[in-house]
Amino acid sequence: MMSNTWSRLVRIGRLAMIGTVLTGAAALLAAGAAEAADKTLTVGIEQEPTGFDAVKGRVLGEAPASVMLTMVDRLMAYDADGKLKGELAESMTASEDGLSYIFKLRRGVKFHDGTDFTANDVVAHYNRILDPANKYVGLLFINAIKGAEKIDDHTVRIDLKHPWQPMRDGLSAFSLCCFIPSAKAVAADTMNRHPVGTGPYRFKEWRGGDKVVVERNPDYWNKDAKVYFDEIVFKLLPDQQTRFAALQSGEIDVAWTDRGHSIVQARNDPKLAVYSRNGEGGGIFFLNNSKPPLDDVRVRRALSLVWDQKYYVESQLQNTQRVTRSGFDDGGKCDSGYLPDGDFAAAKKLVGEIGKPIEVELVHTATQRGRELGLLWQQLAKRGGITIKLKPLDQLAFVGTVFKNDYQMAGWRIADAGDIGPQLFALLLSKSPYNLAHYKDPEMDKLLMAMRTAETPEKRKTAMCAVVRKMNQDAPILWVSGRTHNAIAKKTLKGLRPLYQGVVDVRFARFD
Repeated sequence: MMSNTWSRLVRIGRLAMIGTVLTGAAALLAAGAAEAADKTLTVGIEQEPTGFDAVKGRVLGEAPASVMLTMVDRLMAYDADGKLKGELAESMTASEDGLSYIFKLRRGVKFHDGTDFTANDVVAHYNRILDPANKYVGLLFINAIKGAEKIDDHTVRIDLKHPWQPMRDGLSAFSLCCFIPSAKAVAADTMNRHPVGTGPYRFKEWRGGDKVVVERNPDYWNKDAKVYFDEIVFKLLPDQQTRFAALQSGEIDVAWTDRGHSIVQARNDPKLAVYSRNGEGGGIFFLNNSKPPLDDVRVRRALSLVWDQKYYVESQLQNTQRVTRSGFDDGGKCDSGYLPDGDFAAAKKLVGEIGKPIEVELVHTATQRGRELGLLWQQLAKRGGITIKLKPLDQLAFVGTVFKNDYQMAGWRIADAGDIGPQLFALLLSKSPYNLAHYKDPEMDKLLMAMRTAETPEKRKTAMCAVVRKMNQDAPILWVSGRTHNAIAKKTLKGLRPLYQGVVDVRFARFD
């Protein structure tokens, strides 16, 4: 009897030991899974990149710029404290007449393919996109630059056609003009789909319609910067609600958003954090001057009068964006000429002068934001005696439709930048290929040139105000809202940089 009891006790002890071992193994597996998860960051992005080559990729929106930023560096950049500092350039020095800038480049920097970064890469990049034959879509944003010249392997001089105030930002914008690619990759025609840069992460994989994956660059030049993740996955989630649900479920770790409801909800969620930054620029509408009835300034003004920016910001955006009259910080000094919000009586008066029914088609993105915006336009325009027809399109088709001039009215953005003047110049100049509203006015052209060649920041602000005032009066472009950038992240994610130009900078983020 005692022997049987003893045998049972031994069996129980063995089972307990096995259970302990299994429990310990499970704990180790769980810890390993958590550790693996901590080494990967997943970012929800709204728009898939069209490519990473300046000529072939054409345009970087906020989401594709977030991807590009991890892989390819610029000459100069703003740091986490808002100070302009050298990135690939150690210094930037202007000549006394403001017509030349000398950039001293960092030594010992290598591209992801192991080749050395030198002045040749900078010169090749800028001279390529400045060559009109290459048809870089952003040429008018930067063609105050005459060209780039190599002084030695680590010194570049950039010459200007005239004084140009935006150079004070050191070409630090998040656009394809400012990221310095490998000249070798560009020459091999691989940069667009397989980018090679000098950034803290290098390209790993791009699955169209799904995701872009980058991996840690073990040879990153900035040894003082801590790169925490082995991989960053940029997951394509075009629908805002889907992105927010993915954040709540933990499927993704961070995402940019402009959905007021999601932002307000996230502020009350203890597991989430909202990062915000006020910027310049803003959402806009193009009113296509080459398409009747929008070739009539009275119709454009009537549409401007029915649009109620303040109501839109309060109702649909829940005050998570700002109202703007000029798109830039004018210090309250600029008389922007902005037409009153929601002046339906004045709009009806203009429609009555025209004497015939007015119908305009609005193309918008096939997103919840786009649909809501379209429906609001219909309601407001009806009160002014104008009919709006809606045409939803996916992101790529939408952009193509606007560039092909196959639209009457469409939403767009003037990107946040230290100076939005280059964008205003490109969008409004009569001969500009980026004049997507097809607005042509000799007086505006003169105002734009005065803005572009202004010799001091004060004179430039005055000239920019004159440009915006005429734009608001002639209404080729309407302001949707001002710009407050918002990103939502897991509370445990730390180290995000400020949302300069709306770009979610995750290069040096980490889990706490």
